[in-house]
Amino acid sequence: MAESTIHVVMLPWCAFGHLIPFFKLSIALAEAGVRVSFIISTPKNIRRLPKLPSTLNHLLDLVQFPLPSLDKELLPEGAEATTDIPLEKIQYLKLAYDLLQHAVKQFVTNQLPDWIICDFSPHWMPDIAQELKVKLIYYSVFSTCSMTTLGPIARKVPIPPESLLVPPEWVTFPSSVAFKRHEAIPFCAGANQINPSRISDLERLAKVLISSEAVLFRSCHEIEGEYLDAYQKLDGKPVIPIDQPLNARFLVDKGLAMEVTKNEDGSFIGNDIATTLRQAMVLEESKKLRINA
Repeated sequence: MAESTIHVVMLPWCAFGHLIPFFKLSIALAEAGVRVSFIISTPKNIRRLPKLPSTLNHLLDLVQFPLPSLDKELLPEGAEATTDIPLEKIQYLKLAYDLLQHAVKQFVTNQLPDWIICDFSPHWMPDIAQELKVKLIYYSVFSTCSMTTLGPIARKVPIPPESLLVPPEWVTFPSSVAFKRHEAIPFCAGANQINPSRISDLERLAKVLISSEAVLFRSCHEIEGEYLDAYQKLDGKPVIPIDQPLNARFLVDKGLAMEVTKNEDGSFIGNDIATTLRQAMVLEESKKLRINA
């Protein structure tokens, strides 16, 4: 495919549940000929990412920013992602992450990309984007259902747990999806908490969402169609689902899953599922898949 002149900067949070989806989207954009700068990837995190296809080296730049150090009592040396630290230390990782603001601003100033696709965490990115007149997109690694349940970006925070125990009023289609009390209480405690970075996760998310031109979801209409429509009505921004079947096919390609054989129209029958399960769980040729899983 011919290369375009579009340049996109990717700005994920330092957790592999965020880094990997952003990395996969970066690869997809590069394969489409878009120039991508994948930043906020510390040297250690870059080494832990899947290997970049050599054919994309000229289009996908893994930009390294060393994570600013904090007191070792707060953030252990070498901690560059949430997987490196216990839960109670993540608040300090966010503090160190925020200290990257000036380096990121300088990079964006020098590059002046067409778009910035960012995560919930860089609450300072909207100010940078506005100052430099660069368009911002929020990429949610959270499900559309979850984001719709949380409500509109203008919703008052902190969010009380009781408000999450029943489907919200803005979900106008039949749905029983809601938090259980034992889920809502710790979720709200964490999301509402003003940590040492002096801003809660919900406030981070709200700042990014308010300034974004559009929202990307790791979903598809076949799975979350009603929620995708509901979220677009809720916040009034274009909602772009990134097809979930491609994520599943990525796992197949990496030997981590098997795909059920389908008819040309995408349908399949119970026997197809049973056959695939038998292949995955019993047959010798799928031994590698079971080991990888």
